[in-house]
Amino acid sequence: MRISLKNIFNLVCTVFAVYTLLFILNILTPSPRERATEKTDLKSLRQEAENEQRTVKSTVKTAITTEKDVLDDIPVAITEENVHEFDRKLLQDMYFKINHKEALLHGKFREKKGFLTIGIPSVKRKDVSYLETALASLVEHSLPHERERVVIVIFLTDSNHTWVIERAKEIYKQFKEHVKTGFMQIVHPPHIAYPNFQYLERKYNDSMTRVAWRSKQNLDYSYLMTYSRNMSQYYLQLEDDVITTAGYLSKIKSFISQNLKKTWLFLRFSKLGFIGVLFKNSDLIKVAEFLLVLFDETPGDLLINELKRIKGQQKEIRIRPSLFQHQGLISSLENKIQKIQDRDFPGYVKRKVIGWTPQSKNPEAEIFTNMSAYKTFQPEAAYYPEDNNDFFWAVDPKNSSFYRIIFKSPINITTISIKSGHEKHPDDKVTSASVSVSSVLKPNGDRCEKRTKVGLFEHGKFMLNSTNRENLNNVKCVSVDIHEDQKTWIVLHDILIKTR
Repeated sequence: MRISLKNIFNLVCTVFAVYTLLFILNILTPSPRERATEKTDLKSLRQEAENEQRTVKSTVKTAITTEKDVLDDIPVAITEENVHEFDRKLLQDMYFKINHKEALLHGKFREKKGFLTIGIPSVKRKDVSYLETALASLVEHSLPHERERVVIVIFLTDSNHTWVIERAKEIYKQFKEHVKTGFMQIVHPPHIAYPNFQYLERKYNDSMTRVAWRSKQNLDYSYLMTYSRNMSQYYLQLEDDVITTAGYLSKIKSFISQNLKKTWLFLRFSKLGFIGVLFKNSDLIKVAEFLLVLFDETPGDLLINELKRIKGQQKEIRIRPSLFQHQGLISSLENKIQKIQDRDFPGYVKRKVIGWTPQSKNPEAEIFTNMSAYKTFQPEAAYYPEDNNDFFWAVDPKNSSFYRIIFKSPINITTISIKSGHEKHPDDKVTSASVSVSSVLKPNGDRCEKRTKVGLFEHGKFMLNSTNRENLNNVKCVSVDIHEDQKTWIVLHDILIKTR
């Protein structure tokens, strides 16, 4: 057969095309070694991605802090919503993996399960503490054999470590006997932290400060309950500014017995908020989880009311008369004065309204104090008395206690006269105190700044007459400051401020 040059050329082109195709395919198809290398590269990439994810989580964890805004340190790629979700996961890890030994500052764990655990969160308040008064009341109104089956867990919730250590030492020193027996435990976990509250949603028309305050309270309740689970058959929530009544433990036990056959999530031993709320130990972790998950949604007392409905409790089950009374005036919420009291507490008498009138002998002013009043003997009565039976009777005077008169307008003073003690209570006198004046006020108005001392109490009285002293001009505040713990209550009365 005759082969033409054209056919030869076509054959050569075909062979070249096939060879070229095979060469290209060989280049594009990885060898077994290359495939192994590729798998290694993919594994490395996956490892890098996981490392990057851990880095992001670590960065978000750094964002959890107390009262500080560190969001500038978080990469822009992380949204506020993601931060909030990460916070929740970290909070759960933190709150439900509690190391009891690390958290316990002073006290001991009892071997046997008790009848009742009383949880008391306590935070630093401006210029005052009510905790010692509350603990003293719980001790005074209980019997030695009752304390053997009761544990009071005092949770110092402030993030200031120095303050926590000092407060723990003070409480331990005053209640050493009860701490050593296990009746009291003083707690502050080393890892405790709070989310960045600035991203919480405003509800109930609350300010962001109040939203942060009540959200932190819910977290504190949750931690206390988680820490306290399985210590006792029942758990009672209190606040650090309450007093109680004689026989409160036997009354709690009796009320529980009366309601054993009813369906309930909690029993109430006070009508106020989260004071005197009692849970079964079997329900405690559920309540703690509920408060933790919804900590930023609504105040704690409203949350437990909602959980009560879910758990099938239809009505409030509350003891009367109440066993606990709110006493604190200076709230843990900054700049708030809290005068609310439980009207069902034994001995409660409604306070009458006392204020300035055109007939008042003193300049118009507001009265602020961090001392608690006995019954109706309120602070204003010493400054606006209607008769000799009007006076302020303070039940918890101690070092750093104060009584301050904040004038509506600046005044020039010629005379300051203050008396303590009373003909009916002659021993209730001020033993160590000074009087100072100031022309500088903080915006909240309850604290005198840059005070100038003008004299001391002598034999329970203070008197100053002067017409020429410059520091008595343009006065906005007069402050009585107590310098040592009083052995008795004190009565302040017949305060007189004269002006020119």
